[in-house]
Amino acid sequence: MRFFAQTHRGLKRPTNQDRFLLRDLPGGRVLAAVADGMGGTAGGEVAAQMTVDLLAGSMDSPAEDHQALGEVFAAICRRVHERAQAEPSLEGMGTTLTAVLAGPERVDWAHVGDSRLYRRLEGRLFQVTRDHTAAAFMVEEGMIGSEEAARHPARHMLFDCMGCGECEPDTGSFRPEPGELLLLASDGLYGMVNDLDLNRVLDSGKELPALVHDLVALALEASGHDNITVVLVRV
Repeated sequence: MRFFAQTHRGLKRPTNQDRFLLRDLPGGRVLAAVADGMGGTAGGEVAAQMTVDLLAGSMDSPAEDHQALGEVFAAICRRVHERAQAEPSLEGMGTTLTAVLAGPERVDWAHVGDSRLYRRLEGRLFQVTRDHTAAAFMVEEGMIGSEEAARHPARHMLFDCMGCGECEPDTGSFRPEPGELLLLASDGLYGMVNDLDLNRVLDSGKELPALVHDLVALALEASGHDNITVVLVRV
């Protein structure tokens, strides 16, 4: 298992409210996660950092499957919400969280918000997670198309987040292909760079650090108006 990650403030935002987590676990598994905070500068940073810290702390006894990982997410969500309620300066804070427990035999994942998990198989990118946004819901209901959703004013309106009361994480698992590449990213990447360009970089054959740097560079070249976080895991 190989992995690499990078986060960047971007070119427009005064702070970076993104956070990532990478950790080797017993049994040859890897924990990888991306969080994208929201709710004001202080609140977004606190929520994202708190979430990845709590997730890391829960791995003293790693979740056995995706359902257990979802239970960890739900517990973290309550903790973030309780702190936001207790501290007026943090009222309304929350964060996305997308995480994988990746091993050679199985990848378990859990997800809340609009950060994303992709699989790269047979030279193509496949989005595993679904965005918990109003625009994505409208696509699912057939109200708008995917191209319109990418420009829609509701594309950043989350209907679920870590800290939004009782969140309902999506979870799942799959058997990875040998050498498969997993991409976790905040919307500062995929919102700026289309799938064709993402795939073009991933097809370059470079080592993971160079691939991550190139992806971040693409998002910056495309305006870099948001924080950017990229995590790659080679199974």
